[in-house]
Amino acid sequence: MNAVIPVERVVSVTTYGRLHLGFFNLSQQSQRQFGSVGVAIDAFQTSLAVGLGPQQSPLDPWVSGRLQHHLSAYGINAELNVTIKQAVPRHGGLGSGTQMALALGVAVNTLLGLPVNAAKIAATHQRGARSGIGIATFEHGGFVVDGGRGPHTEVPPLIAQHAFPSDWHFLLIVDNSRDGLHGQGEKNAFKQLEPQSLTATQVIQQQLLSQGLPALIEQDFATFSRFLGDLQAYNADYFAPAQGGAYASSSVGSILQSIKKQGYDGIGQTSWGPTGFVLLPSRAEAVAMQMQLLHAHANEASLGFIVTAAMNQSANIVLGNGAD
Repeated sequence: MNAVIPVERVVSVTTYGRLHLGFFNLSQQSQRQFGSVGVAIDAFQTSLAVGLGPQQSPLDPWVSGRLQHHLSAYGINAELNVTIKQAVPRHGGLGSGTQMALALGVAVNTLLGLPVNAAKIAATHQRGARSGIGIATFEHGGFVVDGGRGPHTEVPPLIAQHAFPSDWHFLLIVDNSRDGLHGQGEKNAFKQLEPQSLTATQVIQQQLLSQGLPALIEQDFATFSRFLGDLQAYNADYFAPAQGGAYASSSVGSILQSIKKQGYDGIGQTSWGPTGFVLLPSRAEAVAMQMQLLHAHANEASLGFIVTAAMNQSANIVLGNGAD
């Protein structure tokens, strides 16, 4: 690389957490596997800056490992200073690992004038092994559907993207007392779980095409909520043996079942949890439920209740001057 990069130049990247709303092909009876539905949310951000020069403050060991892996993979021999301003919480089912890897990789490559391709960067960091929605939300935001993995897939391709209705909000139920399954434990679980039936798989795929996507586009809250509940039930049936039931957290599960009895269909767990969610038609209704649950569970310090909207925009990448 021959270009001279001013030492004061800094690249900042801000990206957002996501909800993994479910897989729609867990049958293992076709060439393509998995296929995911997800949505970017505004409640959590990963925000960082990368500039030239020595590291000014200690980095989290996991982040430092990702940075060194990226530099090695791209053959970069440069001293870089990384500042982590915010980070999506890890192991809550919110896509923290993919967003951090992408933010780091994109910031470094932008700073050094290297190719910026989110899919390539994700593959470099072994992200997108089963789901491509974190890559899709980084690039586009909103509601996304990926096509799963085929025999030659590098990262699952984006097959649908649409803005999520701005009125609709999620109420997240967070259990800070435990982590969702991740790492080697997650890999082992996928090896041991029994496939979903082909019939159940075909039903949920038909519902995605004939109910879920059209309802989202037409902003039909009731129909989309029913689809979301059915998708979550299809996934919960598959994952239950690995997580001890439909939900990774019994506390979250109990609250969600109580909410379902009130007539709300769009409930579930993002990825391996333990974070749960309920989809509500307005921010006002989400806040009202949040207040009720905060009061009812005031003595349970490990539980949190967060209202969030969808984030209908891609990650923000800014090339600036560190002295600004």
